Amino acid sequence: MNKHLGTPALPWDSISEQMLAAVAIKIELPPSMHALLSERKAAIEKHLERDGSPLKGKVRLFYQQGSVAIGATIRAKFRFEGFDIDIIVELMTSGMTPWQALELLYEAMRGQPGSRYYNMTERQSRCVTVHYADGMHLDLSPAELIDEWDARRSYIYHSKPEEPRDKDHRVLTNSFGFADEYNTTCPVDLSFQREYARRALKADRGLVVMQKDAESLPVPEHSTVVGGKSAVTVALQLIKRNRNIRWASRDGRMPASVMLSCLTLEVAGAGRTIGQNLKIISQHILDRLQCARNQGTLIQVENPRCPGDMFTDRWPENYAAQDTMIADMRLFMGQLDVLLDDRQSLRDRRDTLKAMFGEDVGQSVVDDLEQEVGEAIRSGRHGFGALGGLAVSPAMTKAKPVVTPSTFYGTRWKP
Repeated sequence: MNKHLGTPALPWDSISEQMLAAVAIKIELPPSMHALLSERKAAIEKHLERDGSPLKGKVRLFYQQGSVAIGATIRAKFRFEGFDIDIIVELMTSGMTPWQALELLYEAMRGQPGSRYYNMTERQSRCVTVHYADGMHLDLSPAELIDEWDARRSYIYHSKPEEPRDKDHRVLTNSFGFADEYNTTCPVDLSFQREYARRALKADRGLVVMQKDAESLPVPEHSTVVGGKSAVTVALQLIKRNRNIRWASRDGRMPASVMLSCLTLEVAGAGRTIGQNLKIISQHILDRLQCARNQGTLIQVENPRCPGDMFTDRWPENYAAQDTMIADMRLFMGQLDVLLDDRQSLRDRRDTLKAMFGEDVGQSVVDDLEQEVGEAIRSGRHGFGALGGLAVSPAMTKAKPVVTPSTFYGTRWKP
């Protein structure tokens, strides 16, 4: 269980903090999508273990890994691209080569011509991906348990079809252990969690049409409140979103999400707002990157539950990639200073929000904010709207002169 604290710092009287929460809610896996994920995961399990499947009787366990296992899943890059969900398929087939393991899972998942998954399945270098029409991707990674007395310490397989087989290899991993480490040690402030859950649930408009071709299997909850989470995890989601925006047009790999999750956990603390967490986490990431650069090395981040499981085994690929992220983190911290400064006009903070997290999401958040604040000022009371609520401070409702829509963005709001 997460560490639960009783006296959190509440961000809801700050416009900047509410902006950050609203962005996170718009980009994350909503509660209704968790139900859809459960349905699809159950259908895949049944399909892989069907009569006639090459994997019938050969799967020990299915479990979530990566962002979904710690409640930090976000949209891949932009809205239309959906969500990437990572699942481990633990096989009871020792002695297979990486090529054989990946090909076996691919053939079992794809099925025969006419199968529902036949045209949805793609073979990758370390996983098999199932693509859904709504943009969700399920990445299935075959794994081999190393030691039954060391739960979930495993090998996954690396095998690129276009490369010679002598380049294939096994990769040590314990994603289950890291998820447990994160969920156990990441602090959760209950009142923040509940309020965030309320906003997330209210924002969830049932955007997903539930499939009818499978039974439901619950995906483990990541908090004691459906839709709720810690301010630390919300900050992690926002950093990942910024990474996606910055790397969208670049060649090569992005910094790994699990690396960012581990670095976040190293400085996770209780009683901080989203913005405070962002400042501390981003500074820590920058410090770690800069330290490696100063030493003439590439950053190394290792699974705290599994020595040898390197979260930086494929990124950074070179010093140029590391230097690029150093520049990104410096830019992010400068933008964060503007966003969190209540002396800045909302127009400036709107532009900064869009630069940090994307044009569409940033504009949508500010459009909602403008409508809710405008209504609150006109009515002289606190306003709650479509995103689950905007708490406007009494000082704001008494601001003079009265703001009209034509001057709203130029106004400097003071706490």
